[in-house]
Amino acid sequence: MRFKAIITYLVLIVPIFTAFADDTVVIGTINTEIDGNTHRNALLKELRIEEGKEFSSIESLSHLVNSRANDLLQRRYFKEFHWDINADNPKAVIIDIKVVDSFTILPRPMIKYSTDLGLTLGLRVDYLNAFGTLTDQKIKGYWSPNEIMFEANVEKIRLGPMHLDTNFRQFNGTTRYGDPSGNVPISYRNDTSELSASLSIPLGPGSPWSFLFEPLLTWLYDYDYDSSNNLIDEFINPGFSPGLNCGFETDQVDWIGNFRKGIYFDFMNNNQWYTGTGRIDSFLETDFKAYLPLGSWFEISGRIGGFYALSGVRKDAGDRLRGVVDYMAWGEWGNFLTFQTNFKLFHAGKLFSMHLRPFVDIGYVYSEVFGNGPQAWEYCVGATAMFYFDALPSLNLNIDWGWDLKRNMPELIIDTVQFL
Repeated sequence: MRFKAIITYLVLIVPIFTAFADDTVVIGTINTEIDGNTHRNALLKELRIEEGKEFSSIESLSHLVNSRANDLLQRRYFKEFHWDINADNPKAVIIDIKVVDSFTILPRPMIKYSTDLGLTLGLRVDYLNAFGTLTDQKIKGYWSPNEIMFEANVEKIRLGPMHLDTNFRQFNGTTRYGDPSGNVPISYRNDTSELSASLSIPLGPGSPWSFLFEPLLTWLYDYDYDSSNNLIDEFINPGFSPGLNCGFETDQVDWIGNFRKGIYFDFMNNNQWYTGTGRIDSFLETDFKAYLPLGSWFEISGRIGGFYALSGVRKDAGDRLRGVVDYMAWGEWGNFLTFQTNFKLFHAGKLFSMHLRPFVDIGYVYSEVFGNGPQAWEYCVGATAMFYFDALPSLNLNIDWGWDLKRNMPELIIDTVQFL
């Protein structure tokens, strides 16, 4: 009899303890007030919430809404974003959201000079939160004596927790491969079309890490080169060239005034098959960057990276080395080290601020054709002068000067850079 009483007591008391221990919450009602063209369904999809969805706690729900709201504000989709959660009834939580759209059609003239391309003129138009869908549509085109390029993108397409970006690029220009002495033994003019996509998959709720899956297809359909050059037959790749890039990325860099703080890391496997020659380029690539501001007048930062070709070569490896023209470094593997400082020199009233960023870049790029041993070392020094305009906080002017110490070649880039 006593045993029966104990069992009866447990049957009655366990549900009570379970009720007290259950911290789960369920979204009952989502009220939205939208001043603008943003679609309600697109907003809720981007916030990753819906009526009837269950969360482990009110804290996890609040963290999700807060992080997604901050992300949308940083992408400049909204002038205002207010939200509130009423959890008086945990099984029918009420969420109130009020947003005010930003004006998000941004035309941007492009004026740039570089020792590589000469004077470049172009136009970029960004339509953020296109048609209220919280996707971005961007077009860009430019002309220089060496290159003509047109590019169109549709970005931030929400697929559950994932983002999809798409890209089309039309290029007419000169592809070059340089050597350690500063000569260009391989050079040909070509027309190329490229279609690609990039799917970013977060590794978990709130995780700063993402897995990137990037299929692409290029078509080099017209080219002109000197057929007497025996080297070029191996490196020109006419025809369709399917490819697939994939890897991991974390981007935890934030702006603090005109300085940056945080870390960035990626590890990628890039593959492309050139049907015209049967050649396959497959290489591993990694990049680590760290930024540390020290007060409001000084920042130090560095970069470590490298690549290793499983087959083929990595062209334009000089893109890791400021002061070295990109196509002057290419090969089977390479390592890179960068160190720089960023000084805020002065602030001229309410007009502009000027920063000076001296840098030292060192690399080792091994090439079976041209560079190995001491010849494979790359080293350059230089500085970037940056002007930030108070009246136009999203615009700055960069004057980037570097000196390729190995080839005794200068590189100058003057560019207007605009941030969203």
